[in-house]
Amino acid sequence: MLVALFLWIPPLVGMFSLDGMVFGLPILFVYFFAGWGVLIIFCALLTRALRNAAQSEGR
Repeated sequence: MLVALFLWIPPLVGMFSLDGMVFGLPILFVYFFAGWGVLIIFCALLTRALRNAAQSEGR
């Protein structure tokens, strides 16, 4: 999960440490939670693909 490492390295996080708001939330919070959600979806898709590959090899 190198993607997670690159999402939360300090120089990249610093780019989103702004005073603005998105839907009433600080931009940094939106960045963290959106990145977290994207990683969860990515892991679910990867798990599904690996499970399907393992089942097709077993047949």
